[in-house]
Amino acid sequence: MKSIVAPVKNIGNLLEASEALLTRTPGTPGIGLIFGKSGLGKTTATAWFINRCNGVYIRALATWTPGSMLQTILRELDVAPTKLRAAPMVSQIVDILRVTGRPLFIDEFDYIVEDKKMTETLRDIHDLSSVPIVLVGMDGVQQKVQLRDQFVNRIAQWVEFKPADFEDTQLLSGELCEVTIKVELLRKLFDASKGVIRLIVIGLDAIERRAQTLGIAEIGLEEWGNASFFLSESPKAKKRGGY
Repeated sequence: MKSIVAPVKNIGNLLEASEALLTRTPGTPGIGLIFGKSGLGKTTATAWFINRCNGVYIRALATWTPGSMLQTILRELDVAPTKLRAAPMVSQIVDILRVTGRPLFIDEFDYIVEDKKMTETLRDIHDLSSVPIVLVGMDGVQQKVQLRDQFVNRIAQWVEFKPADFEDTQLLSGELCEVTIKVELLRKLFDASKGVIRLIVIGLDAIERRAQTLGIAEIGLEEWGNASFFLSESPKAKKRGGY
């Protein structure tokens, strides 16, 4: 399979939001929030966005404090903190981001959203540096962030990642696969995946490998048979008292 980012609908929505953040009028809000359930392509799309704009990427941890968050940002900027107090570190970060203009990406924002001190620190960095900040979280984080009145007012772009539709599945097949997959087999894969892009890609890879093993350039239901799209199924939970 080809290693590319296919322009499915979620990517299109992110592209539109990214353009709005990167070209916004100075002084206007510049925070974006990417959210959605697991497996819908947020990680791949975020990596694409980061590479496109030379962003600064950090992943939040459950053990973070405001100080450890700031130290992580400085480390990713390849700069040692002059002092380990919050205020000087914020000043350092702001100065570097203001000069470089590099957007700041924070993954696993779920770990931060309920901590007022950390969200307010991010708001300060946004306001003082004027660079975009892009936050990535799971479905539900969009409700939690609403409780941070001053912070939520800075969010200019809300990008919800939704399950793929069949048109997305067809596009992924055409863009990623080096064999032709017949419509009826694609439909079966789409139904089995329930629109989860990660599962669609896993299934496409399995189908392509099957076609290559058979030495055929086009594959359908007959050639696929009853094989599993997703390599191995998780074991079923045993009933209490059963074996």
